[in-house]
Amino acid sequence: ATQFTDAQPSGFHLVHNAVSNETWEVIQRWLSSNMLPSSANEPSNLMCVPIPWETGEQMQGRVIAQFGSCKYDYTVDDAVLCDQSTMIPIPSYIRETLLENEGGDDEEHYTHTQCIINVYEANNEIPWHLDHKNFGDKVLVYTFGEERPLLLRKPISHKDDKSIEYGSIGLLQPEEEYTFHISRAYPRHCSKYILQGSARNEWEHSVPCGSGKRVSITFRSWRCAK
Repeated sequence: ATQFTDAQPSGFHLVHNAVSNETWEVIQRWLSSNMLPSSANEPSNLMCVPIPWETGEQMQGRVIAQFGSCKYDYTVDDAVLCDQSTMIPIPSYIRETLLENEGGDDEEHYTHTQCIINVYEANNEIPWHLDHKNFGDKVLVYTFGEERPLLLRKPISHKDDKSIEYGSIGLLQPEEEYTFHISRAYPRHCSKYILQGSARNEWEHSVPCGSGKRVSITFRSWRCAK
């Protein structure tokens, strides 16, 4: 059972027009080139490295690329630390362009130690889930392309009055056993949203199929990082 609510979850924050369309056009060009973007601060050995695209059934058919000191391993459904010898750092252009929009100091910019780029075609979706518990309390997401609803749901009761329990990436019991509050948000092209607190840890989220291409760029941290 579901109960729709107009209220946004605590810890959810949506900003439209968070970056310019010109910034998106630059990002779109380097995504199309399949090469990592370079900047004045980019190490020379990373200036000609192909984007590490991954795809498969575990990603529901969408194409992804991951950067930074940790990642989500879709083959085992687990968040893991990366081998330092093979880690590809978050590209400087992406860090400088998107994280500086956060308006914090350098320490704020560099608390994000993981970046994942998701490219969705029309028939790609993301099922209900929580970001893995090993990732930190703040998840920052930029959205580009087709406007699709972001659905959020929180269980409010179990049919047998059992306690509500979460695993690493979502509810432990089948969804049919719960009654949910469901909220909708509509990130536009060049928007960003933040999941933090209750929105991060208690409200599962999903993105349905659409009719066009959508790109998201997500920044996360490792929960154990100091």
